[in-house]
Amino acid sequence: MTCDEAQELITALVDHEALDPERSSLEAHLKECARCRFALEEERVLKQAIRGAGQGIRAPSELRDRILSDPRIFPGKSRPVARWQDYVWPIPHLARPAVAVALLLAIALPTFVLLKSKSEPIAIAALETYDLFLRGELPVRGTENSNEIVEQLTRAVGGHFHPMGYDLTAMDLRPVAGLVREIDGRKILVAIYQGKGGTIFCYTFLGSEADAPPNAARFFDASKKMNFYAFSSGGVNAVLHREGEVICILASEMPMEELLALAQSKAKPS
Repeated sequence: MTCDEAQELITALVDHEALDPERSSLEAHLKECARCRFALEEERVLKQAIRGAGQGIRAPSELRDRILSDPRIFPGKSRPVARWQDYVWPIPHLARPAVAVALLLAIALPTFVLLKSKSEPIAIAALETYDLFLRGELPVRGTENSNEIVEQLTRAVGGHFHPMGYDLTAMDLRPVAGLVREIDGRKILVAIYQGKGGTIFCYTFLGSEADAPPNAARFFDASKKMNFYAFSSGGVNAVLHREGEVICILASEMPMEELLALAQSKAKPS
């Protein structure tokens, strides 16, 4: 089975609709293909997020009554006696279903967006720095001295922890700047690598694996006995892992498979 064939069957597998022999062939392919396993995990996370969002949305009782009492939607039910609301809201009968749907969206969607914004994980908020830097809207003091960047960032947090430092010269990437971002009272050290190999941001802060986005795909590295969390935001891929009390996030526009492999190769088990 090719990857293209597997991609067409992944949704059916997640929905428990895949049939033999295709299901057996797909499962055999997934054991050998990390790329398709990642796509499978993303599909599962997406379905869980949709179900979770749907469970949290409930129409007001009056709106539900109007929809349930519409004989065109539920034939056979007798039309209820007119209530005072029918006179206060004299919308033509034929237009009421459309208005009901519009009201449902007007009430539910802002609530959902508000709840989402309040619960935005720190890992997602940190990635905004990447986009600001590429647009030239993030003031940073550049330097080619990696030791200077480390000292500068370490002083910013009183020496409580150090920025993760990686040697990426093999990828033609070198540290060019460092800065400190504060999100929800937590300081995040940001080291920026650039070169012919592109751009990579390394975020370091104190935290736990709970700081990973809830929809991140988790990969367990048996050789290092560590979890790696892969996620994306605004076209930027990111991989999070924990070393002791320190969280590291590598972020880049490079393909997720390559970024995950890079994070796994550089991680140091506690």
